[in-house]
Amino acid sequence: MAYLFQQVDCQVKNPMDAIGNLDMDYAIVRFSPPPSTLTAYSVSYVYGDCYECPSQSLVQRSAYLSQPYCVQVPVNYETELTFGGPLCSAKISPYTIKPKQFSYHDLTLSTNSVGECQIDFSTVSSEALSAGWVPLICLFMYLFFIIAFRWLWIKGQKRDIEELLQSETMDPMLGGSGGVDNISIGSGGAKDELLSPLVTSDFDTSNQYSSLNDMMKSKRDRKKKRIDSLDTFRGLSLTLMIFVNYGGGGYYFFNHSTWNGLTVADLLFPWFVWIMGVTVGVTFKAPEGDTRTSKWLTVLLRCVKLFGLGLLLNSAGGDGDLSTLRIPGVLQYFSIAYLYINAIVLFLDSPVGTKSSWTRNAASYALLGSLSLITYCVLTYASGEFEVDGQTCPGAYLGAGGLYGNEAHPKCTGGYHRYVDVMVLGKSHFYDSPTCENVYDCIAYDPEGIVGSLSASFLAFMGLLTGKIVKYHKKKRSDKRMGMIYCASLGVVLLLLAGMLCDFNQNPTVNYVPVNKNMWSPPFILACGGFANVLFTLLFYFIDYSEDDGEHEGEVMWEGWPLRQVGKNSIVLYMGHELLDGTLPFAVYFTEKSKHLHWGTTLSNAIGVTVWILIALRMDKKKFYVSV
Repeated sequence: MAYLFQQVDCQVKNPMDAIGNLDMDYAIVRFSPPPSTLTAYSVSYVYGDCYECPSQSLVQRSAYLSQPYCVQVPVNYETELTFGGPLCSAKISPYTIKPKQFSYHDLTLSTNSVGECQIDFSTVSSEALSAGWVPLICLFMYLFFIIAFRWLWIKGQKRDIEELLQSETMDPMLGGSGGVDNISIGSGGAKDELLSPLVTSDFDTSNQYSSLNDMMKSKRDRKKKRIDSLDTFRGLSLTLMIFVNYGGGGYYFFNHSTWNGLTVADLLFPWFVWIMGVTVGVTFKAPEGDTRTSKWLTVLLRCVKLFGLGLLLNSAGGDGDLSTLRIPGVLQYFSIAYLYINAIVLFLDSPVGTKSSWTRNAASYALLGSLSLITYCVLTYASGEFEVDGQTCPGAYLGAGGLYGNEAHPKCTGGYHRYVDVMVLGKSHFYDSPTCENVYDCIAYDPEGIVGSLSASFLAFMGLLTGKIVKYHKKKRSDKRMGMIYCASLGVVLLLLAGMLCDFNQNPTVNYVPVNKNMWSPPFILACGGFANVLFTLLFYFIDYSEDDGEHEGEVMWEGWPLRQVGKNSIVLYMGHELLDGTLPFAVYFTEKSKHLHWGTTLSNAIGVTVWILIALRMDKKKFYVSV
């Protein structure tokens, strides 16, 4: 693990040149007075997120220390320094550097009057270092400016159309004399058509509509209604996923959690699973008779296609060797969760034409839907011991193995999760570079393993429940309001349950369960579902709640552009960004050094995301949509 640290030149004028990216702090170790003899010294460290891990040796050598010794320290690492030999009469107690972003640490080691070692320590902030935030701030300001500019431009265009329609020159086109009554521009399904230049041919039907409202109602009836906030949520998740997968600008908080914990990157894929459940809940109509068999075949075919596409992505960049092909994956989780929630609705939903409400069969849904979570818990928290590579592992082990817990069970990474994958898939068919590798020195582990798919299915089921709420509360304004209250309340309850299960702690005691994306633990999926419900409610309020519902004339606060268009072609963008990663124009670096700086990495990742957004906008313009 020592390769994570690098010795650097102490004579740099700008610490930013030595650090190169936000993830590294700069530590300078000086000696007063500098020893003139050969001095043996060592440097050890412990990673801040490494739970109960022993110190690891970074440097152990003998050298003349007449010059300062400098080292790059990864952010969130705690570096313990221990020096011995002629410099001090006694060993220095481990001293901990707690790195802070955009700072460097100056340590001076000396001996006091009685020959004991002492350390003078200071942390120095630097304007050059704090500039590391600037690329990310500029990126968000740019996105905000583009969206705000388009929103203001559309508002101005709508106002111009209103004034044009109200002028007397438009009276003959509307088939009346005088002004136009009850004009509502940009609401409901007519907003997109009315924004085309002079509204095209719709104004050439002088005898077809008695008023502009009739014309707009006709357009609404012709337009297939979608829940735009759901498309926007899907697009937001996918856009962030692409940015994270392309590098996240080099910022550490766009990385996945090492083991326990929760980051932005951890939420994105689970949100997709949740959104899939919402989509099924909103759109599914239970078939009757023979059509039920046809529906089953359609569901199974889609599951097979999703699983096959996942295997295709896993084989990208390989040599076609089936003996080492990774079998689990993101799309494979979609396939399993999709089959699970469709099985639920096919068994429990009423046929088309029968009376039902969103509360019908609530107990049956809860019982059958919880089946995956119950099975997951049995497989995860089983009490029996199991053996891996000659080591006996305790039942219900939730650790990362390796250094975790003072190296008590180094080969037990993931407990029964990994054990099931080894027994069913074999060691050569799952992921071999987990996030815990660098920090915990753990063995191969797949975060999309077999056992975790059961937990992911339950997350899709939570989305299914939200979809049922939306389906039966999307017509009238009062219904929408109640639906938002239900969704937001469900989100808050799920977040509280997640907090109670993990004791509101990243590394809770044995009586609680940690939030862990690698194992899709119950607190993790509850937290993902809770955050998803809250965020979806906000998007629904700004996008779908404010529109004209036939009873209340309203103007959409935000149309979801451009995220809504991204969400309508998610499978194309997901497959494309995975297969074309690192190619022009999805990765653009102008110099070799820019690959190691936030400016270069953020710019390159932003260009890649922007190109995919432009592709999505073009596909939406051409009404070209791809689904599996």
